[in-house]
Amino acid sequence: MNSDSIIIEEQGLRDGLQNLPRILPLDMKLDFIRRLVNAGVRRIQVTSFVHPKWVPAMADAEELCSALSPQTGVEFSALVLNNKGVERAVSAGIQYVAASISASDAHSRKNANKSLEDAKKEFREMTALARQHHLVVRGGLQCVFGCRYEGAIAEDLIYDMTKHHLDCGVQEMAFADSTGMGNPLQMKRMLPRLLELCGNIPITLHLHNTENKGYANVVAALESGIKQFDTAYGGLGGCPFIQGATGNIATEDTVHMLHQMGYTTGIDLQQVAAISRDMQDWLGSPLPGLMYSLLLQNNFRLN
Repeated sequence: MNSDSIIIEEQGLRDGLQNLPRILPLDMKLDFIRRLVNAGVRRIQVTSFVHPKWVPAMADAEELCSALSPQTGVEFSALVLNNKGVERAVSAGIQYVAASISASDAHSRKNANKSLEDAKKEFREMTALARQHHLVVRGGLQCVFGCRYEGAIAEDLIYDMTKHHLDCGVQEMAFADSTGMGNPLQMKRMLPRLLELCGNIPITLHLHNTENKGYANVVAALESGIKQFDTAYGGLGGCPFIQGATGNIATEDTVHMLHQMGYTTGIDLQQVAAISRDMQDWLGSPLPGLMYSLLLQNNFRLN
């Protein structure tokens, strides 16, 4: 990867939909995925294999995956939280899975109905099962930079859990500021250590903008050597099991800032903004992101 190239993984179809009051129809999901690919997005998390009782927006996971057309150079992935999720991903033909657990015991119990220790044990089982079926596994940690229920998470715990994930044989790592509590100094303190621990294993940062620090954290992460970020079109997103959760950093806002800073992403902002506009129209209310509406104005100039 070019030193000025940044990888963006679009999470609007998964994280972006799971906390909405309405369920986006399957045909709209497939249309958005097609348009994201046309816009140059090369990594898209399309769904999660979770119980539809708890996350109704993901009830069509198998149907969506069966309708996807393979695209050269494009990775379609899904989130899995337990062994059943891995089994469903295998049956659905998904080759890339994000296996994620929380660094917070309280959040783990609310999000996955498991203690932290039980979640770690099942994570090892999940990754073994995924490797058995030749899936590419992105290991994830949630609430890395703070938890609404527990407050600060001990940094040594994050480092130990990172080693645990690496020992399980993951091919990538993702660190999530699920609550949006992280700050730039925290990023600059923790990320170099995480990069050192991970070595040649790529790291993705998953940021939420709950406290309006998401984009400042992107800059701090870039300065620390991070080259991969999760975003969601229009700034959608939020976990149903986190108090006060709000959206991911917006794809348009993040990519626009990256382009201004001299980085490349390969993503056409106008095309992504058009998806956010259609999502806004369907929801009947503005999305949290700022750039998508500006990008669609006549004669709006990007520098």
